[in-house]
Amino acid sequence: MPERSELPESQESIGRRLRETREAFNLSPREFYEVVGFSKTQLENYEAGRRLMKPAMAVLVINAFPAAKLDFNWLYHGDLAGTSHDFATRIIARRRSERAA
Repeated sequence: MPERSELPESQESIGRRLRETREAFNLSPREFYEVVGFSKTQLENYEAGRRLMKPAMAVLVINAFPAAKLDFNWLYHGDLAGTSHDFATRIIARRRSERAA
C-alpha cells in the first residue's frame, strides 16, 4: 500500500498540485494568494501539506482562473481530463522537466 503522502487525495498531494497550479501560471506565492484570496499562511500551509484545502477554498482557486477550467478532480485527485488543454500541457511539461533534472 502506498504511503499516505503518495495517495492522490492526501494533504501533501493536494498541496503539491496547488503549487503546480501556481507555478503553471508563473505566479509567485504572493501573487497567487492575492489573486485567489488566500492569506500567506493559508497558501504556505496548503502547499506544504500541513493543512487540507477545504472545498470552499478550492472554489476560490477554480474561480480565479476560469480559462484553465480547473476543477475538483484536478485539485483533489490529480485528474487533468477536465482542465483546459493549455493548462494540462503546462503541468505535463513541468513534470517532465522536473523528472529530467
